[in-house]
Amino acid sequence: MKIAIHQPNFLPWLGYFNKILKADTFVFLDDVQFERGKTFTSRTKIFINGKENWLTIPVINKSELIKIKDIKVDTNFRWKKKHLRTIELNYKKHPFATEIFPIISEVYKNGGNYLMEYNLPLIMKFCNYMKIKTDFINSSNLKFNSDKAGWEKLIVILNEVKADEYLSGSGAGSKRYVKESDLWKNNISLAWQNYLIKPYNQFNCNNFVSGLSIIDLLFNHGKSSLKYL
Repeated sequence: MKIAIHQPNFLPWLGYFNKILKADTFVFLDDVQFERGKTFTSRTKIFINGKENWLTIPVINKSELIKIKDIKVDTNFRWKKKHLRTIELNYKKHPFATEIFPIISEVYKNGGNYLMEYNLPLIMKFCNYMKIKTDFINSSNLKFNSDKAGWEKLIVILNEVKADEYLSGSGAGSKRYVKESDLWKNNISLAWQNYLIKPYNQFNCNNFVSGLSIIDLLFNHGKSSLKYL
């Protein structure tokens, strides 16, 4: 059982979905503190007016010590209408706009007061669209009661879901905190993700721009997006 664990980000980049694709089960780490300042949990990059730019969900309690699952969106700000208009204006001429935009619009329509009511459905609906069969678990729904944090918390989660193998990101941050010896002690092997982006055709763009949200790939390539992951 290969397990990957990551915070539930907002419309993540391709590497996030590559990790989902490679895992048997993907654990949304939603019961850890929401990061203060700039975070991919509430923002992503898309093309806006021909340039890469941020699309951010405004949240109201990020200055407090709040877990990701408890973060609320700012309902006093008409951000949903603004987001949808921005996405529509910048992607409506793309090849798969008629397939992808309704998925986003439906999630925004049904979303409520919590950030997770947007992040999780968007991720799972796009996985379903691309026919990615990975199972999903929220860490907050696991039965263990643990006061562990950081790497120790991940070890507890991996044992709880009966992992045989842990799939980790291969960035500098991951390599600093992953302790392979702790995995060995728990009979868990380690696999590094090592994802390299495959450039894809971007509508009305001469030079490929990497690191954008998954929706950029989906608007350009629809269901065939899977081959770029």
